[in-house]
Amino acid sequence: MGDPGSEIIESAPPAGPEASESTTDENEDDIQFVSEGLSRPVLEYIDLVRGDDEEPNMHHSDVLFPKMPKRQGDILHFLNVKKAKIDTESNDRNKNQCGLPKSKEPNLEYIEQPVIEQKPSCSSKEEIDNLMLPDCWNEKQAFMFTEQYKWLEIKEGKLGCKDCSTVRHLGSKAEKHVHVSKEWIAYLVTPNGSNKTTRQASLRKKIREHDISKAHGKIQDLLKESVNDSISNIVPKQNNKNIDATVKVFNTVYSLVKHNRPLSDIEEATELQEKKGEVNCLNTRYNATRIAEHIAKEMKMKIFKNIIEENAKICIMIDEASTVSKKSTLVIYLQCAIQSAPAPVTLFVALKELVSTTAEYILNTLLMTLNDYGFTNEYLKANLIAFCSDGANLMLGRKSGIATKLLEKFPEIIMWNCLNHRLQLSLDDSISEIKQVNHFKIFLDKIYSLYHQSNTNQTKLLGSVAKDLEIEIIKIGRVMGPRWAACSLQAATAVWHAYPVLYMHFSHSYSGLAERLANTHFLQDLALMIDILEEFSLLSTALQSRSTNIQKAQKLIKRTIRALENLKIGTGKYEAQVEDLIKSEKFREIPFNKNNKFNSLPRNMLLENIIQNMNLRLLSDRNHDESIFNYFDLLEPSTWPYEEITLPWTAGEKKLFHLCEILKYKIDLNDFREFINNNIKSNNVSIPTTIQKAKKIVSTIAVNNAEAERGFSLMNIICTRVRNSLTVDHISDLMTINLLGKELADWDATPFVKSWSNFNHRLAADTRVRQKSTKIFYENQLAIRNLQ
Repeated sequence: MGDPGSEIIESAPPAGPEASESTTDENEDDIQFVSEGLSRPVLEYIDLVRGDDEEPNMHHSDVLFPKMPKRQGDILHFLNVKKAKIDTESNDRNKNQCGLPKSKEPNLEYIEQPVIEQKPSCSSKEEIDNLMLPDCWNEKQAFMFTEQYKWLEIKEGKLGCKDCSTVRHLGSKAEKHVHVSKEWIAYLVTPNGSNKTTRQASLRKKIREHDISKAHGKIQDLLKESVNDSISNIVPKQNNKNIDATVKVFNTVYSLVKHNRPLSDIEEATELQEKKGEVNCLNTRYNATRIAEHIAKEMKMKIFKNIIEENAKICIMIDEASTVSKKSTLVIYLQCAIQSAPAPVTLFVALKELVSTTAEYILNTLLMTLNDYGFTNEYLKANLIAFCSDGANLMLGRKSGIATKLLEKFPEIIMWNCLNHRLQLSLDDSISEIKQVNHFKIFLDKIYSLYHQSNTNQTKLLGSVAKDLEIEIIKIGRVMGPRWAACSLQAATAVWHAYPVLYMHFSHSYSGLAERLANTHFLQDLALMIDILEEFSLLSTALQSRSTNIQKAQKLIKRTIRALENLKIGTGKYEAQVEDLIKSEKFREIPFNKNNKFNSLPRNMLLENIIQNMNLRLLSDRNHDESIFNYFDLLEPSTWPYEEITLPWTAGEKKLFHLCEILKYKIDLNDFREFINNNIKSNNVSIPTTIQKAKKIVSTIAVNNAEAERGFSLMNIICTRVRNSLTVDHISDLMTINLLGKELADWDATPFVKSWSNFNHRLAADTRVRQKSTKIFYENQLAIRNLQ
């Protein structure tokens, strides 16, 4: 007898020797059948009829059927559903461990046959109970299908195939038009239909179709062949010829990207391989682009995963510029301290297109990009210590800049303005305060415009000078413009070396300019500006070095200020040469005079303004009440006031607590005391572990935005006017390989080919593609080639 609420299926007597006869009672209207097991259509029919109205203790083994035809539509011809009467006094029924009933009626010949080959265990039922099921299934239905289809799994209310998810692709068993379903791999199979009955039928159909599909059958074959292998060895079942052919294509694409060549060159690069008889279905520009995208993605995910696992402290660097196709872009870099590197490393993250250039949109783009690579908000709160950008209002504006909005989300980070931009701004401020400097700048800009905007003037001049001076004149650019100090120094030095030639040329065509060059005051001003720009260039170059940290930068700035103070008192290198040059044979053709019409620069005022502006812009920090340099000096013994230090150093330990908050790293107090004690007694001492780590974190703070500028330079090399159809995402992928990829001799393509295969991409030797059309040569072309 069935449990209360169960259904009994009645049909004609089943065929087969193992079927048992049923016992019928005249007073009862129920019939029981015994068979070897339930066929799939019958199970599906029961699932449709029963729904969710079953009693908790009922199981499919309570209902016994004969064998039925496979077509679901024929079931109704054989089955009649009848309600079983409730036997409330059946005390002779025994249950197994999971509550499955065994009938022991004295008037019924019982043959125990499990519905599924393996009997369910209590643990498997408990797993079903804890799952989120499809909305049209109950727990018993889910249990029945997962037991009958061993490959079936349920995740978050959706179905998937654990076998297909494990293997993912067919490998050497791939055939044309046979593909593994992405939905079954990713557990995305859901029911269709507007009511429960339709949705149940939809799931049954999808399960059945996947079970008998050719792709799923091949997956089963692969699993059987790999019984003795690990799952990771299923993919290498492909023959080595396919892998080797694909490695060659990956090497070709990698080489093209490293040399900044168009990816369309792959067709010519692989033509010789095809001539040797090698089949290659990845020889198109489209496939090369996908391969480059795959390499870049795998490269970044592996690097960033290791950084996140190390819980490394990071500094964000960003800058904004436009591509040759006038698209606004944001370049993102990270500087971080990792255990395997002795110094912090700078990593390119991405180049992102900006639909809008508002601070809010740029900040959202930045955070979303970092999130995509695993840098969640929680990770940034714990490990982001600094943010560096140029001094534009959009970036570091006090009211609505990106830095201000970033501080609202992460209040403890250091906002740092690029020191190279600060240096240029200090020079610009000094120039704007003294009008004579502006006159000097305008005159040199006039020389620049004459020879860079007029090809005729440049040709006339270059035709009358020697080769060495020709090179110097071409270097003449804008002086003290928006570019960094090194560029201004190069332009001013070029005028200095080409001075006599410029005068001779101007004397024939531009008498006003020639008269200015013949003024002694102008030559003295030029010498003074070269001396000043030389100091600025030395500082700018040193600050751009990757080895320069925030403490070293402070020392370099102070050294440059002292050099300018010495220049104010004495005479510069170029200034000392002026008198000798005027008397030299080289300058004898120039009639020098002291024309009071052109006033000389106010030397002392200019140097004093530059020194004041450098102190104001470079050695002060407007984002903090007290300069952070005072805290970082705790880690530099050369800055300690030894005459004030007594052990323990109470004042230093008070600052140490705040330093730990800035660095988001706990420095052991005992290590700090040992560090102080060792340095007081001796200079050559070992540094404690936590002090070493803290010094490394301090070096993580970027002092300039030079890496972002280098990134834009690479972007302009990649995205030329010929290749301006490249999307920003593709440019970002090419930049990733260029900046993060190993050298060609050290790069191994095999891991990338295997991961490419894991994503179900085709290998180079795949024959499921159309053959490439052969080139057509005309008779004249063939005749010429036959002569060779």
